[in-house]
Amino acid sequence: MKRYFNILILTFVGIFISGCAQTNAQQMVNLTETSLKERQLQTRNYDTTQEDKILTSSVATLQDLGFNIDEINVDLGIVTCSKTRDAREIGQQVGLVLLAVLSGNGDVMDSADHTQIIRATVVTTPKTKLKKETSVRLTIMRVIKNHKGNVLNVETIKDQTIYKQFFDKVSKSVFLEDNNV
Repeated sequence: MKRYFNILILTFVGIFISGCAQTNAQQMVNLTETSLKERQLQTRNYDTTQEDKILTSSVATLQDLGFNIDEINVDLGIVTCSKTRDAREIGQQVGLVLLAVLSGNGDVMDSADHTQIIRATVVTTPKTKLKKETSVRLTIMRVIKNHKGNVLNVETIKDQTIYKQFFDKVSKSVFLEDNNV
């Protein structure tokens, strides 16, 4: 009897897990309206097929914005970079210190933001030969860590101003290169 009970429980657990996996896979494949808006925010097209010029302009722009270049793969049209910044905010620090004092639990400070690593990736994709254009996509994310180095949060940056600033500088740089200025 106990054996049948164990089989029954394992069957229910298997059904539950497979049901969750199917839902998650379906959700991952479906593009939402916000996904389209994010892609439009992150992507620009340039009237050139010279990816090397766009990659050079992108690298210069990222360095101007304070990023350190981690890797460049010209063959694939990919640039990855990062920068580390202080993520501490006075209000959060004061609130957590008060909570730690009132609760007597010093571990509360483990939930405080300490540093953030901002990662950016630029991917260039040539369009069809008829259009003679190159698509450039910039994605930016940040990883927030506590003072022990544990990850507290990971998020995609969706600030229009940042993307506009990047693409404006790349456009200007591509224009200057094209006109030998």
